[in-house]
Amino acid sequence: MTNFKNRITLDKLGQRIYIIGCSNSGKSTLANALSAQLKIPACHLDQYAHVENSKWERNPDELLIVSHNKIIEQNAWIIDGNYGVCMGPRIDLATSVIWLDPTVLSSVWRYLFRSVRNDPNSPGRLAGAKNEFSFRLIKWILFNYPKNRIRYEKLIKNRPDLLLLHIRSMAELKKYYAFWSI
Repeated sequence: MTNFKNRITLDKLGQRIYIIGCSNSGKSTLANALSAQLKIPACHLDQYAHVENSKWERNPDELLIVSHNKIIEQNAWIIDGNYGVCMGPRIDLATSVIWLDPTVLSSVWRYLFRSVRNDPNSPGRLAGAKNEFSFRLIKWILFNYPKNRIRYEKLIKNRPDLLLLHIRSMAELKKYYAFWSI
């Protein structure tokens, strides 16, 4: 848990904030809250990586990369999502990374709750998504994310100058919401 005596204030995050983490860890919700508070546009990579009005069908990587590169050319952005195919340039340009890293079981629980609720206004939701529930995503959360965690650590270590806020629980994230008044 972050030592709250040394907590990071909003002004230290800079103008290019990258939010990474497991699926259903709260990345899109945080991106929208920060966007509203800081007046910086939020971009949800899931919306660029998938075909609208589908069952979360993936767009070709080339389309994601083109859209991604247009976003990171801007002076200010808040981007949530992982997508290793274009992660390197994003980290290179970011002024800070917020890593939402609760337990995978917490993320699975949040995913199940989100699927049952099926809120069409859920932050980061794909426009016209036909199905919110997928065993494939549960499997990805449980088995792929722990492997990707290692990759993320390596990428971040290559940028020792990068401000990293590593949040390891939903309780810690809630404390930051209160601290930032968002």
